[in-house]
Amino acid sequence: MIRIYPLLQNIILRLLSVFLSATLLASFCYADDTVHAIDFHQHPSFIREGFTPHFDLLDRDSGLSNLSVSSIAQDRYGFLWFATQGGLNLYDGRRISTYRHNPFDDEGLVHNLIQTMYYDEALHQLWIGTYQGVSMLSIHDNHFTNFTVDSHGLSNPIVIAITKASDGNIWVGTMNGLNKVDQQSGEISVYEVPGNVIRDLYIDSKGRLLVGTHKGLYYFDIKKEELIALEIDLPSPYVMVIEEFTEGTLTLGLWNGGVVRVDMDDYSLTHHEYEHSDVYTLYKTHDHILWVGTWGGGLFSETPDGSVYHFSGEGENKDLEHPVIYSLLQDHSGILWIGTNGGGINKLNPRQNNYVAFSHDPEKSSSLSAGKINSIIRDAQGQLWIAVYNNGLNRYDPIKKKMHHYLHDPEDPTSLPSDNIVTMHLDHTGNLLLGSNAGLIQYDDTSDHFQSLPYFDENLHVYSIEEQNHYLWIGTYNDGVYRYNRNTEETSHYYYGPSFDAIISDNLVYDILVDSRDRVWIGTNNGLNVLSPESDRFKTYKRGSASSYQLASNTIRVVYEDSKGNIWIGLVGGGLALYQEETDNFKTFLEQDGLSSNTITGILEDKEGRIWVATHDGISIVDPVRKDIIALSPQDGIGGWEFNAGHYRDTDGSLFFGGVHGISVIPGDFSGTASISPIVYISSIELFQNQIVSEKMFFNAQHLDFNAQENFLGFQFSAIDYDAPDKTRFSYYLEGFDTDWIHGGSRDYATYSNLPPGQYTLHVLAENVHGNVSEPAVFSFSIATPWYRSTFAFLLYVAFFLLLLKGAFKLRETSLVRQRNSVLAALNRQLEEANQKLETMSTTDSLTGLFNRRYFDTVLEDQFQLSKRSKRPISLLMFDIDHFKNINDTFGHIVGDEVLKQIGKAAKEVLPRNTDFIARYGGDEFAVVLYDTQEKGAITVAQRIMDNATHIQLDALVNSSLMITVSIGICSMVPDEKTSLPEIIQSADQALYQSKTKGRDRMTIFGKDSKE
Repeated sequence: MIRIYPLLQNIILRLLSVFLSATLLASFCYADDTVHAIDFHQHPSFIREGFTPHFDLLDRDSGLSNLSVSSIAQDRYGFLWFATQGGLNLYDGRRISTYRHNPFDDEGLVHNLIQTMYYDEALHQLWIGTYQGVSMLSIHDNHFTNFTVDSHGLSNPIVIAITKASDGNIWVGTMNGLNKVDQQSGEISVYEVPGNVIRDLYIDSKGRLLVGTHKGLYYFDIKKEELIALEIDLPSPYVMVIEEFTEGTLTLGLWNGGVVRVDMDDYSLTHHEYEHSDVYTLYKTHDHILWVGTWGGGLFSETPDGSVYHFSGEGENKDLEHPVIYSLLQDHSGILWIGTNGGGINKLNPRQNNYVAFSHDPEKSSSLSAGKINSIIRDAQGQLWIAVYNNGLNRYDPIKKKMHHYLHDPEDPTSLPSDNIVTMHLDHTGNLLLGSNAGLIQYDDTSDHFQSLPYFDENLHVYSIEEQNHYLWIGTYNDGVYRYNRNTEETSHYYYGPSFDAIISDNLVYDILVDSRDRVWIGTNNGLNVLSPESDRFKTYKRGSASSYQLASNTIRVVYEDSKGNIWIGLVGGGLALYQEETDNFKTFLEQDGLSSNTITGILEDKEGRIWVATHDGISIVDPVRKDIIALSPQDGIGGWEFNAGHYRDTDGSLFFGGVHGISVIPGDFSGTASISPIVYISSIELFQNQIVSEKMFFNAQHLDFNAQENFLGFQFSAIDYDAPDKTRFSYYLEGFDTDWIHGGSRDYATYSNLPPGQYTLHVLAENVHGNVSEPAVFSFSIATPWYRSTFAFLLYVAFFLLLLKGAFKLRETSLVRQRNSVLAALNRQLEEANQKLETMSTTDSLTGLFNRRYFDTVLEDQFQLSKRSKRPISLLMFDIDHFKNINDTFGHIVGDEVLKQIGKAAKEVLPRNTDFIARYGGDEFAVVLYDTQEKGAITVAQRIMDNATHIQLDALVNSSLMITVSIGICSMVPDEKTSLPEIIQSADQALYQSKTKGRDRMTIFGKDSKE
């Protein structure tokens, strides 16, 4: 810490009075409670037992225009505004948009170096103080109004503090005086300030304008129109920040003076100093914690009981990115945003605890060994044992807080016989038994030695251990199950083999459970086996494809009994199953029900009776009473996505889950992940891939009308959810076109081409990482009917048709009877031809002769599934004609149709195999499916398509030279079980979009960029 000694204090403080011109205190305002009412009592506190704060970072890579963030505000719609020394930033959780000063635009932001910001919620305005005056941004119409020294007589260009009085006037504090801005007239009144420099402005509960300066605390006397000093004996005259967190008590942040609380009645004060006393900003969060931001000493938090915590922003284990705290704000969802002077923004989420208790640190020999966690258990002496795949055993002493490692030593017969310990079990006598690829091992705590037990072969690969009275059940990797009678020392062997009466379904045994009814459950790689006490034969349960009440997979990874006697089964690829005693069948929970993954590695029960399920994609909490599922991700502090077999419930109810990241320990009093639903906005509309110019930030509850030709529309979505915005999932439904909701995953846009005339309503939903779903955003629009399809034109068509029909009837009336048989025969032939034509039309595009979108979807689904089953590569090419609209507009639709035909023909000619498939995807967009084709082959086909396109000749139809080029997006992959069909389509579509945005006439490989 830097300490200012008395002899240097006066000199340094004088220098700081100049240096502090680059600083500010922002005034913050929450959105309208009637729109975004938040019950903060539902949210956890930042400082609580078992909570380890985790600070996320927003920096230049995130889109910030500058790393010095002087002020933060949240508007009534939930968007965050970051004032920086490099412009104004708007953040929706995924994207940061920047407003910057344009030297040749007097109606834009007046200067990029922003010192302060005030949000006027009533008028939805941002007042922005910069180094060249004030810019007022009217957010509704996206328009700036500027107040400067030259234009309005502002007392000084450097603006440090802004606030609004109850009469609507805006007060502006500068480096040289106090200014009152009359919003009606735009006139500015200037008042002198002792010491010239204003640090903060605040309207207190008495309606007074309080002014913090370098000479102390003042209030503005309305009658005298001057500043009056408040006679308070402050430990430092530099009043940097003024707050009234509790009515009647002012809280002041002082430079070189810490924090002072002042009673507004008698001006008595209490003084609190921290390790660093240069206080720059103050904030009190909903949990009544006072946050003290300092200039160089990091962030302090003071709890209601007086406890102080320090986040320095310095050193190897720093929490914050930077020690200079510039601004603080808690948003509507409870997240604390911390702006720094040079380190960007830190984000502290009270829901994002860090539950990782043990992890591997290569710099520390005493840390957890590296590798997958096979098993976790606590012995009778309170020692925690951890088996790490191929890396021996770890023993953690909770008293000494020390980790001890055991590895196999060929020279030491008392060492661990194998480094691959798969499972552990504490028997009824307190002995620790270990299952390994070297048989069954027992640990002797008196000698701290290991010995192989002689009951079984040392080459036996033990996967599971369980006790049943005097029996010891041993599950193996490839030799079935052994039952050892400790009284008689007899061994029974159960394994898969047709010559035995009592068999199990497979010899690979993952788990064994003896339940409270003395039944033995054996989970294998090929089915679940149960041995009842009254039977000498195993009953087997396997996957049933025809019934949802049977197991969804044959691979049984874990079997667990909860406190109510319910049997839960974790499967690989089949989710979580609950055995139902009454009906002798199973209820299954899958990803579609909200489960994190269908591959289960561990099951535990917490104190509330909820079932915790560790998976290969996070942890899920299943509530058997409420019948709901909460999915936890790394954003909730669980440490990682992929969890291994190691799991354990401790004596205090804590839950241990091992993963590739280490071991996460969930406290026994875990209360859940309180989270609000996101707010979704339709933030942008594109017409023919060009954004519609609009001053509005979003189009919710609005309506637009388009003409008949304006039928290629794109929509961009934003979801206000700052917990884990990249995990937000979107669904949309275009009423009037779509038959059902389209689930776009994390894709936040939708595109529709060639929409027919009519009325449409777009509905958009957002679901956050915790499963909370937003209210729908709705936008309506219409596409006009062309004149030739109008009602009047239709009436003319009907009249003309009736005249023709009448004439034909007269001509044929006399010969109707004579020709009846031939007419009926002709009708039969016409019907047969029509049926054939309809069948062709259902699969073929009438213009190009290629297959249509409907048939494409069917073929792509078949080839995608074949590729997934056979583990063969598949490539998808999506391409369209560059500047096709210009071709239509310049040369007419006849030429445009011919171009489409020629492109389809040119592309079809280059396909090398009968299995290759091309279709017209819609408009000028085509799609090519190449089964069993890797990226290199896809590039070859794409290059041939591009070459053929440039050789298309249209001299007969077009007088001038017309060069046809195409833009192509390529996605090549070998899909695995988790890969979905929309992913490959989305990837190719994104690659096509990149080709077009980067200049067209190119191909782009998803994840790469190349131009031919």
